[in-house]
Amino acid sequence: MLRRNVLIFHAAALGDFIVTWPLALALARLYPQSRIYYVTHSQKGALAERVLRIESSDSEAGWHHLFSETPALPEPAAKLLSNAHTILSFVAASTDRWAENVRKLAPEANLLCVNTAIPPNFTGHVTDWLIEQWRGWPAGHAAAGQILQSISSRGLPLAGPDRRIIVLHPGAGSEKKCWPAEQFLELARGLTAAGRSVRVLLGEAELERWPAGRIKSFEAACDVRRPNNYVELLEQLFDAAVFVGNDSGPGHLAGILGVPTVSLFGEADPTRWKPLGPNVTVLTGTPEQLSSQAVTDCVMRY
Repeated sequence: MLRRNVLIFHAAALGDFIVTWPLALALARLYPQSRIYYVTHSQKGALAERVLRIESSDSEAGWHHLFSETPALPEPAAKLLSNAHTILSFVAASTDRWAENVRKLAPEANLLCVNTAIPPNFTGHVTDWLIEQWRGWPAGHAAAGQILQSISSRGLPLAGPDRRIIVLHPGAGSEKKCWPAEQFLELARGLTAAGRSVRVLLGEAELERWPAGRIKSFEAACDVRRPNNYVELLEQLFDAAVFVGNDSGPGHLAGILGVPTVSLFGEADPTRWKPLGPNVTVLTGTPEQLSSQAVTDCVMRY
């Protein structure tokens, strides 16, 4: 039986998803005649289809049975799995029940389980750690390293020719990661006063947490958009001259697309977690240390 599928299983958040893209692109390079699938949340899958030109399968479509004692997959998922020659997992260790079930259902496939937890003594970026685990597979390790070098030098350019908007994203999954919204508002006002076009992106977290008055203040200062999904978020970056945001998924997306990105870090280590891409500037510090003027000065260099 000729198996044509490569399946990549991923379950974490957007930023954690994007840092795995060099490995997905390496598999696409190594197996140009194969069909590469991310098995993940449908929003992330749709984003990968748009940016990486690969395919996806919704992880909600019965794939959870791989974690059970009796892994009876629905027919579409079972067919994808049985036709796989390579399976990359970011969701389980090689000794877990999930991996045991995959080996039972697809015994001919090469199963690669990657540990996403960075060891304390590892000093590189999270993507370097992921690729390091392929060192025992020379072809895969070399291909992933080459893809990462390419992303570092030129990104995955999808942006349009008219890039004149400064895009601000004041949110993050964790409020602890966020530079204060008042600082972002001051930044937006200052950039607008300087004659720059500013767009603010508000995600689901901000719309749930923020009081209505704060949202109205941003709307009075600049253009406010509310992307409903990751593909709409992507489209808001096509005309971005600069992206400014916290340590969060949208910053990872902007950076890897090659958009000049100013990434604001508080507690997290940017050495490990800064966005991939050719033009990423990291600013670190507490709200007291990192003023809106300092961020404005950085943005105005573009």
